Amino acid sequence: MLVLAVALPIAASADESGLKADVSSCLLRPRHLVQLGSPVFGLLTAVFVDRSEPVKEGQVVAKLDTTVEEMQLALDRFRATNTTSIDAGQADMALNQRELARLQKLAGNMFSRANDVDEYTTKVEQDKIAIRRAQSDLDIAKREADRSQAQLDLKILKSPVNGVVTEIKLSPGEFIYETTPIMTIAQVDPLMIDLVVPSDRYHAVKVGMIGEVHLNQPIDQTLPARVDAIDPVVDPGSDTFRVRLLLPNPGNTIPAGIRCSVVLPDAVTGE
Repeated sequence: MLVLAVALPIAASADESGLKADVSSCLLRPRHLVQLGSPVFGLLTAVFVDRSEPVKEGQVVAKLDTTVEEMQLALDRFRATNTTSIDAGQADMALNQRELARLQKLAGNMFSRANDVDEYTTKVEQDKIAIRRAQSDLDIAKREADRSQAQLDLKILKSPVNGVVTEIKLSPGEFIYETTPIMTIAQVDPLMIDLVVPSDRYHAVKVGMIGEVHLNQPIDQTLPARVDAIDPVVDPGSDTFRVRLLLPNPGNTIPAGIRCSVVLPDAVTGE
């Protein structure tokens, strides 16, 4: 089986057919390296994780001072559940409807003036408008409570990925600006390998193909990695393109940063 020669060949190996394959050096990198910050400024009050600690996506890892936001949210939630205006409007409308029904009955017997009927008909319509206004105010209050909740959530920081905390940059009591990172989180499952491949091999690499990755110490194993992406642009200066492979790392047992070597099969000659 022919194999694809990629950039930076450092050694040669032979397959079962006796053909030699170039082996390319590589470096294991985290799939994502997140500099976690805050979208708003404020006082950092708590950090719930420590360096080297694993975190889950959505896990709360830090918190800013939320005293003002919590008080505003409590006020808005009270307004959003206060139906007093609606209840009062419904009570007024029920009273006016009963009076209108009585006047309409008397009008049939010529004991009620037409003006009185018109007056209470108008009152009932005004009560309906007042109830709709109160319901609209209640809906607005609910949306204001949602906005206050969103503002509060901005100060509760969560991990965007499953990963490991690699650095804590700030401690509780320090002030945070929008551009200040609080910690670094590395997603190390899967690990990522970037290769630079000569352009004449562009059609020999396919997404989904499996390459052999030999990991240096302290792992010293050969594991399969899948081609995840192929750059659609060839760099004219070096006449190369980039290929990304992903190496599964369940349990985060393989550390990022160790060196490795990769052999990719040739999809063209292997057909």
